[in-house]
Amino acid sequence: MLRKITILLLLILGIAWRALAQEDFKVIFDEENISVKKEALMSSDTTRNRIVEKACRYIGTGYQYGQSDENGFDCSGYVKFVYGSFGYNLPHSSYEQYKKSKHLKAREAEPGDLVFFVTSGNGISHVGIYLGNNLFIHSPSRGKSVAIDSIDATYYKKHLVGFGTFL
Repeated sequence: MLRKITILLLLILGIAWRALAQEDFKVIFDEENISVKKEALMSSDTTRNRIVEKACRYIGTGYQYGQSDENGFDCSGYVKFVYGSFGYNLPHSSYEQYKKSKHLKAREAEPGDLVFFVTSGNGISHVGIYLGNNLFIHSPSRGKSVAIDSIDATYYKKHLVGFGTFL
């Protein structure tokens, strides 16, 4: 829990830092070390920043299958809710979100884009919001809550399908 709080605080600090300095930030994450590093001047897309900031507000909110409100989310409901706050009307299905998004290569993905996984069956079955530096935020599964994870974690790396955007 302390790690999640630390990551959240670092992300908020990074977003504020980026807004003030008009510079991108990068969260460096591994099992032993978490830090924020300024990157060279890049596009300052405030919608992306606001999506990431809004997504982080719900860390700790419980998973609720079929839900897409502040009382609980399933994975696609969480993405639908966050994007809906900015006028985007996404479907409540990770597969449909993938199908309707513009697909991206990993190197093209930016914070605020979506990251998709096959976690059961053969089709897209999980979605999260990409934070950059191989981190994403999502509503993982029953019994868990909204959290930040690394795409480099063995489980997610094995199930990663790709990235998509509506931005």
